[in-house]
Order: sequence, then structure tokens, then C-alpha cells
Amino acid sequence: MIQSLSSRTPACSAASVSQTRSARVGFGVALSLLVGAAGSPVLANTVAKAEAECRLTDNGKVVFDGGCSVKQKEGSGGTVGFVVKLEDGSTYRFSGPNRTNLRLEGGDGGSNVMFEDKGAKGLFSWNDGARTRRLSVKTNETTASSAGDRDQINARIESDGRNCKSAILAKYGEGSKMSMADVNVTLGATLRQSIDAGKTSLADINRSGLDYNFTTRHAKGKDPIGTCATNGQGNVIKIESNR
Repeated sequence: MIQSLSSRTPACSAASVSQTRSARVGFGVALSLLVGAAGSPVLANTVAKAEAECRLTDNGKVVFDGGCSVKQKEGSGGTVGFVVKLEDGSTYRFSGPNRTNLRLEGGDGGSNVMFEDKGAKGLFSWNDGARTRRLSVKTNETTASSAGDRDQINARIESDGRNCKSAILAKYGEGSKMSMADVNVTLGATLRQSIDAGKTSLADINRSGLDYNFTTRHAKGKDPIGTCATNGQGNVIKIESNR
């Protein structure tokens, strides 16, 4: 879900936040921030980032409709925060102990915020006593993975790569001096680029698996080179080579 809106400064002006890369986590993408004992926001670990489309209304009147960037952060004790920067430079920050208990920080008076998760879109609503504002944030479909997803993706790449090496050794190493160290596997270049660009997500990998290129040494006869594919569970489903 998109979370964390940085509050604007008085009369709808705000501090700027650097634009982020896109990240897909359903709707929710955001910057987490902590609220310290003195009530001042303290940035925590960013767990997701995204580019999005935002629409801000003030007592029903549209005051912004365009691009924005979103970050989500989390802190110790489950504290969460969301920061949304609009293309006009306005920044909104929300923080609280959880997503159902948020406050808008800054010039709008620390208003309590209602948050609604609508799948691909998140809606933040608050009232400062004189007017009601609503900020909807819809993440783009093509997004980069969150920090947590990236760690899991890297773990999958290593794990599936080991599975490919084991399968390749079992297939071509019999009667030879080949060992695991003689099998080299690398993620396919096109797939690597897609993952780095955020076009292939952890969910995609869990559904379709990974593809590798491999080379070998010390095989019996001609050293095989080729490709190895795994499925969504990480099991090797195909090995193709020049042998």
C-alpha cells in the first residue's frame, strides 16, 4: 500500500523529498518514518519506493492532479510512515504506530488521518476543523521491488543457481574430474536487466522461476555450455547444452 505522506507547510506549501524509483507492493509503497518521544519525525529504514499518480482535493475542489513519488518506512516497535511528494513540490508525511492510526505531520496541525487501502490505490483523508482534504495515490503498474523483495530476489537467484549447478554436475560430471567449482552459472542477461529495472518482481519469480547461462570445465569430452531453467519453486526443470 502506498503510505507516508509528508505534510505540507502552511497554506499547502511543503518541504521537498527526493523523487524515488518505482516499487510494486500492491498499492502500498512508501517511506517509513518514526515519531520520536518529542514528537519530531525520525526517518527509519525505507522498505519500499514508488512512482505514482496523485489527486488532492480541498473541500471537494481538485487542487492537484498529476505525478508524484512515494516512500514507505518502518521503525522499531512497528512504527510506520509514508511520504508523498507531488510534482508541484508539496510534500505530505503521515506517521503512526500502524496504518490505521496515522497523523499528518507539520503545518496542517497534526491532523488525525483516515487511510483506506483500495488495492492499486490508497486514500488519505483528514480534517483540520475548517476543511476536509483527500489525497489519493495510485502506484504505477511497472515498479521496482521493495527493499525486502530485493533481498528475497537475491536469495532466490543464489539458491536457484546452486540448484542448477548441482543438476549440471550430476548430468555431466559422471566419470570426470568435474566438481561444483567447475560449474559456473550466471543469470540470463535479459532477465537480469528486467529484475534490475523492476519489471520482474518477486511474485513473477515465484510464479515462473529463473533462467541461467552456464559453462563447465573438466567434463569428460567437450565441456558443455548452455542454459538451465528453474520453476517457481526453485526446482530445475530444463538443462540445454551443446552436448
